[in-house]
Order: sequence, then structure tokens, then C-alpha cells
Amino acid sequence: MSPAALLGVFLSLTVIGLPIAFVLLGTGIAVTLSDPDILDVAYIQNIIVGTQSFPLIAIPLFILAGELMNISGITRRLMDFASALTAHMIGGLAQVNIVLSMLQAGMTGSANAEAAMHAKTLNPEMVRRGYSPAYAAIITSASALIAPMIPPGIGLILYGFVTDLSIGKLFMAGIVPGLIMTAGMMIMSHWVAKRRKYEHSTERASPARLLQTFWGAVPAMLMPAIIVIGIRIGIFTASEAGAMAVLYALLFCAIYRECSWRDIADSLASTATTTSVIMIILAASTALSWALSFEQLPQKVAEMLVVTAANKFMLFLIVAVLLLIAGMFVEGTALILILAPMFAPAAVKLGVDPIHFGIFFVYMIHLGGITPPVGTVMFTTCTIARVPLQDFIRESLPWLAMLLGIAALIAAVPGTATWLGYL
Repeated sequence: MSPAALLGVFLSLTVIGLPIAFVLLGTGIAVTLSDPDILDVAYIQNIIVGTQSFPLIAIPLFILAGELMNISGITRRLMDFASALTAHMIGGLAQVNIVLSMLQAGMTGSANAEAAMHAKTLNPEMVRRGYSPAYAAIITSASALIAPMIPPGIGLILYGFVTDLSIGKLFMAGIVPGLIMTAGMMIMSHWVAKRRKYEHSTERASPARLLQTFWGAVPAMLMPAIIVIGIRIGIFTASEAGAMAVLYALLFCAIYRECSWRDIADSLASTATTTSVIMIILAASTALSWALSFEQLPQKVAEMLVVTAANKFMLFLIVAVLLLIAGMFVEGTALILILAPMFAPAAVKLGVDPIHFGIFFVYMIHLGGITPPVGTVMFTTCTIARVPLQDFIRESLPWLAMLLGIAALIAAVPGTATWLGYL
């Protein structure tokens, strides 16, 4: 099947509204049926093979750890600390939203989960305090993009899995870009709030209040540090780190006693639902990737990129445009699983550090989640907060410009990823 025909099948299945997992399955079936050399049974076997890798155990474990941390009372303590740090700033509650996303990133690892949580809890209060609903929604959506970058981001786990890179190195490499995103968003929020005269409380939290809330937030802030350090010094693998994170979260459920057995059961059910969605996409994309590899499409794409891109900076520009467009239509998980094996070899051939490229790739994939027409993070936030899409899109333009500027910084300065990535 030609690349044009393949793209036509994919877009046709997407346009008629099929879930992304079935779009991937349908496209894979079309590739299989179009080439008599591809055995039907081999395609079916690869659907199963895609879910059988041991490192993938880390995904449900980290999701469960985040769910348990939420019900243990840690989330409330993080919000108290974020509020004590930033509530006195111009646009105080917007700053709280951003800082809380950074602090919670080690608990959720997912932009969609982060956006859903804040849209339910912080958006109504921001609107009550005078922020426009669309502005509150873009703050929530943009700050949610910090979650996949700071360990244990699910996107980093999947990228490491499909490109055979060290997940521990990717975890370390994502920290600095995550902090840069936080700083950029806080500056942008300050600028907008000052222009629009949003809330401004001059009352600072007392040192005693700061210390009290800090100690309450320490357990959540320590979890990503324990995970990353443990992986990097060889105490445990990424999957074993997930198990340790679950035990860590259960410990605080027992200490704080703010959750019931019913809450734990609900967390297990939510973890099963989220994991099943990811695994279905993973199974379908693995089979499709196998079929595409049989057709040597990844090799052709890599060769085309190497020929088209005169240098590594041109490669970053081409990949950024392609990923931003693809992210407008397709959920990030599927894009990582399908496109990473195609683009990563081209980056290596052009002399780009694989960890540096991986961080840039994951960043751009998730940036597409807040862009129209069907960005998944955008839809999650707008649906929960009941914000019209046209209002969100209009409010999001300066934020997208700022986030694209950060993407350019990550591409131009490899040290933003490699400085910690190779410690």
C-alpha cells in the first residue's frame, strides 16, 4: 500500500468518528489485506505481542500510585503548599494552578488526568474570583502539559519502550524542560493578569504557614525523586519503581487515614479503565507498526527526513510541524507508538542525541493536545468546565506562541535535556 493510500484510509476512519484504537486496527487490516505477502495470522499475533512486554507493567502501577496519592489527602496538601507559595502574586489562583500542576506531575504523569482534575476543582473557583471561563480553561490545559514531562510521565515510558532508550535517562531529562514550562507559564500568567486586573492579594503566607504546608507536601514531592534516583543508581527497574510508588502511596493512605476501602476500590477500577484504554491502543499500534515495518515504511520515512533535512535544526522544524499537525487529530499515546520508531532513526543519522530528541518529541506530541480541532486535553477541559471551543481557541493563541518558543529553546539547546539526562 502506498503512503498516500495509507494516509487516506487512516483519515477516512478518523473522520467517521471511530475511536483511535479502531482507527489503528482498521488501518493495519487494510495494510495486511493489500499485501499478499503479509500473513493474516502474523498480524493478529502482533496485536497480542504488543501487550506482552515486562516494562509496560510500569504504566498501570504509576497510574494506580497517582490515584492512591489523590485519595490519601496528598493532593489537598499540595494545593495548600502551592497556595502558600503563590497566592499573593498577581493572578494568584492562576499561579496556584500552574505550580500545583508541577507539584502533582509526579503523581499523575498524564496531561489528560491533570486537566480533568484541575477543571473540576480549580476552574469553578477561578471563575468565581473573576477570571474569564476561557482563561481559566487555557491555564488548566496548558499547565497540564507539565505532567508528561516530569517523571513518571507515561509518554516518556512509552517513548523509551518503542525506541529502546533508558526510561531512567528520559525521566531525568524531562525535569529541566518541565521547570522551564512552569516558569514560562507563570510569567505569561502574571503578564495577562496584570493587563486584565485579575485578583491580586498582597497578603503573603507567614513563614510558619509556608513551613507547615511544605511539610505536608513533602511526601508527594519526594515520590518522583525516589523513583528517578532509584532507577538511575540501579536499585530497581522502571516497572519495580512503579510497584514501589504504589507501596509508597498506600503507606500514606494508612498514615493519613483520609480514604476508605471504597475509595481504594474506586481507584483500582479507575486504574483498570485507564490502563485498558492505553493497552488497546498499544496493541493496535504495535500490530500496525509491524505491518508498516514489513512494508519498510519507517525506513522510507527516515530516509526521506534525512534527505529533506539539510541539518539537525531543519529536522527539528519538520518534525515539530508534523507532530503539531498530527497532535491536532490523534491522541498522543498513539502518535508516540506509531511515529517515534519512524522519526528517531532519522534523528540519530543526523547526529541528534537520542535523549534530546526524545524529550523534544514527547513535548511536541503533547502540545498538539491543546490545539484545535480535536486536541484531547482541550476537549477534556472544555467539556468539564463547559467552555465554548471558540472562546478557548481565541484565548489560547498567546499561550501556544509561548509554548512553541519553549519548544524552540529545547531544540536549540540540547543541554535542556541532556544536562540531567546523562547524570
